[in-house]
Amino acid sequence: MRLSFFALILPLILSVALPCAAQEHRRSFGLLDRLPGEDPSCDFVNRSYERTFGGKFSARTYGVQPMGDYELIETGIFIGDLAYDRQGLGRWHLRHRGLRKTVDGIGAIFRHCSNASDSLYGAVPVKVFQVDWARNGYNAKSEVLIATATAKFVKITSHFVGKSPSGFPVMMGLVETKGDRIRAPSDAIDLRYE
Repeated sequence: MRLSFFALILPLILSVALPCAAQEHRRSFGLLDRLPGEDPSCDFVNRSYERTFGGKFSARTYGVQPMGDYELIETGIFIGDLAYDRQGLGRWHLRHRGLRKTVDGIGAIFRHCSNASDSLYGAVPVKVFQVDWARNGYNAKSEVLIATATAKFVKITSHFVGKSPSGFPVMMGLVETKGDRIRAPSDAIDLRYE
């Protein structure tokens, strides 16, 4: 079974499946407590991750071709305790949403974080972090862009060391957190009870 990039990374979706209340997870509201096992250099990245992925969001994952072209791998939409996903431009599927964590069974997901710069992503002011990322046997050197105004993820680009969850050595994820831009697909196949 091929694991999606966001299932792995963003903390980045279904790889750490724990029961989730209908409302958004409590850590998405900006609580600043560090979980045991987190790398202290990644405090800002971890709290931003929780704000982003504990709330309502959508994400598109792309494989980056050697010549720089992008190939859409997966799209996910997360609203309350529901998760909608599709591979490429295929059919939408509805699943139970899993709770994302910044630490898994082997330790911190984000490690050795450094704030490389303050920059712009389009017109959005962002903080740019260089991080080491690891989950489920995959490892990557990643660049994380976090919106300065909201402290939520905007983009993550990962260069995998060794094997990749998709076969692409470089993957990019784009995240949307503005609620008015996020809508549930009406034609999703319901897989919650299979």
